[in-house]
Amino acid sequence: MQRVLDDIRVLDFGRFISCPYCGMILADMGAEVIRVDRPGGEEDRTHSLIGPDGNNLSYPSYARNKKGITLNLSKNNPEALEILDGLVKHCDVVIHNFTPAAAESMGLGYDRLCAVKPDIILTAVSCFGSEGPYRDRAGFDFIAQAMSGAMNCGGFPDKPPIRAFFNPMDYGTALSAAVGTLLALRHRDKTGEGQMVDLSLLRTAISFTAPIIAEKEVLGRSRPMIANRAPYLTTTDLFACKDGYVFIASIMNSIWRRLAKLIGHEELLDDPELYNDMSRFEHRDKIDPLVADWMTERTVEQVLGETEAAHIPCSPYYELGQVAQDPHVQETGMLPHVDMEVPGLKPLPVSPNPIKLSKTPGRIETRAPRPGEHNLEIYSKLLGFCQETLDELIQKGII
Repeated sequence: MQRVLDDIRVLDFGRFISCPYCGMILADMGAEVIRVDRPGGEEDRTHSLIGPDGNNLSYPSYARNKKGITLNLSKNNPEALEILDGLVKHCDVVIHNFTPAAAESMGLGYDRLCAVKPDIILTAVSCFGSEGPYRDRAGFDFIAQAMSGAMNCGGFPDKPPIRAFFNPMDYGTALSAAVGTLLALRHRDKTGEGQMVDLSLLRTAISFTAPIIAEKEVLGRSRPMIANRAPYLTTTDLFACKDGYVFIASIMNSIWRRLAKLIGHEELLDDPELYNDMSRFEHRDKIDPLVADWMTERTVEQVLGETEAAHIPCSPYYELGQVAQDPHVQETGMLPHVDMEVPGLKPLPVSPNPIKLSKTPGRIETRAPRPGEHNLEIYSKLLGFCQETLDELIQKGII
């Protein structure tokens, strides 16, 4: 089946999450994505917990469907830059997540790439973006969380702030990078012009927190520290059942009325202090304990059955080992597995592509590449290098 990006070639210098995840989406949708490592491989392969194949368990997700080559740009070697330029001439998009200064030092600045190939699209991800006084500061998701106010949006009373633990700023920026790249490609289709797609983890984070910042600036009200409970809404929280936990979300008057009836307290519907979400939040001490008591008398299965019948959003709380066993996750392929082609190593669960197209869906075809696995294929196909040339470049430490 044809995929929508099968005529696009991407040179991927992404490391860790934000940029590699963007490249993953493009590769799943058919683009030829060429991951570039330094000789020996990058550190994003080996940080954190290491799997039996010597890589961590993140890399197989973000590098699947990609081809892998090596090229050492760290020493600003003229021969390496010449090879880079040859690759760029045969690509539509270059992606990286270096600081602007680091990118410039490696020959990956937009002006330079544009001089090599005028219609090139550069998708550049960094913590602070390409402008402003912090442009050359390094940073990760956690830094953006801390600076954007995100860590001030929840937590526990009388405790230090806490961060989200699944890197929302990385993944949010990755999705924005994929969309931005496609918009730039669409612009090129119409005009023939390339451009730079400039992304910032902090900008992503502030795009998430801006409405909450407005609450503080306009109303002088900070988000309360109330653990898992959602602020300013009717009962929306994690509750204990006889044999586990569920999360219930009763937002809007219609769901509230159904919830009051379900827990057997229709008298609450006549209480003038509980007329909307905000008032019910302010008087949550009247409601939440009643919901909690109703939950503790039931199993998770019972709660899920009764809330579904009442059309009240509710889900089980899963530990990590339970997610893959959910029948909906299984039937819809939300947790695909990839064979890493290592003896004795079971197929690994990897990230699903969050974008599902009805006519040109993405798919996973190949495992993540080993360092330089496709050097011969890419360098011979695009630049005409023979094995003797490759051997010489390896001896020089260039690839």
